[in-house]
Amino acid sequence: MRTLLCSPLAALLLLTSAASPAQDMPTRVEAVRLMDLAHAASSPSHPLPNHKQDVKFRAYGLDGTTKDGTFESISGSDHEWYEIKFGTYHALTLRYPGGRAQNEYQPSPPELLEMDHLIPLLLARFDKSDVIQSITPATLFGRSAKCIDFETINGRSNQVNEICVDEANGTLVRYNVGDELIENTDFFSFEGMQLPQHIRHYLNGKLRMEVDQSFSLVEGPVDWEAMTPPNPHYFHMCGQYLRPTIQSAPQPSSAGPGPWYDVRVQGVIGSDGKVREANVFPNGRPDLEKQAVEIVSGWQFSAAICDGRPTPAIADLVVHFPPQ
Repeated sequence: MRTLLCSPLAALLLLTSAASPAQDMPTRVEAVRLMDLAHAASSPSHPLPNHKQDVKFRAYGLDGTTKDGTFESISGSDHEWYEIKFGTYHALTLRYPGGRAQNEYQPSPPELLEMDHLIPLLLARFDKSDVIQSITPATLFGRSAKCIDFETINGRSNQVNEICVDEANGTLVRYNVGDELIENTDFFSFEGMQLPQHIRHYLNGKLRMEVDQSFSLVEGPVDWEAMTPPNPHYFHMCGQYLRPTIQSAPQPSSAGPGPWYDVRVQGVIGSDGKVREANVFPNGRPDLEKQAVEIVSGWQFSAAICDGRPTPAIADLVVHFPPQ
């Protein structure tokens, strides 16, 4: 399974489906069709006019604590302004043709990576590692749905998953892949897209984040210059940009007696190619999560290149701990 992030802060990844011979082909064709419907239902079919997105989210810690945050954005054809507040973290950014202006830099809390992962909707496509088992009817949140049961096979690891789509409008309502469960409810229509008003995110059966979001059109022209952050730091858009590439990124040999365990690490690949400011969203294995940060901090990349000069780049990295 490969995921596509339909998010204002994340790049869209284009992925393909491939059939596996070890499954019923009509069932796989129907599963791919249902996922195509989910994409069509929740993806824009035309350039969006100026619009605003308002998000309120609550992060649930493993220790029972909660922390609230907000994400507010205004987007146009060639500009985007957004503001994020989460605890003491406060980010203001204005993107414009040729660059961006932002307030004083602060390392991003790992909870923001999770929030960005969820909004406005996480979509998915099957790939050759996915073996479709069955498609069964279900009732979810009071509505009829079709649930696709499938296995993802990577080497020695078999992962049982389920994805459910609303039978009437084709929207993705449940994403249960690995240790992650996302529930999308209370869909609303915006510019022809069906988007969830409420999103719940579980990891290993525990509620970790709730998100409420809304979209609205912005009437009249936007004064983008007036939305420049106070005391801004300016960054120009690269005319030629080369992404960081891995030079050395050894993976751990084992997760111990437990199952396969992946740790997502957010960090910054510096101009020297080393990872700094590495942090993780806790998921119940602090021993492996601490080890993942240490491992990533030893990885070496070629630095990102902006117009011929090395430049820092934000990175979303994964450390794979295979079963023993």
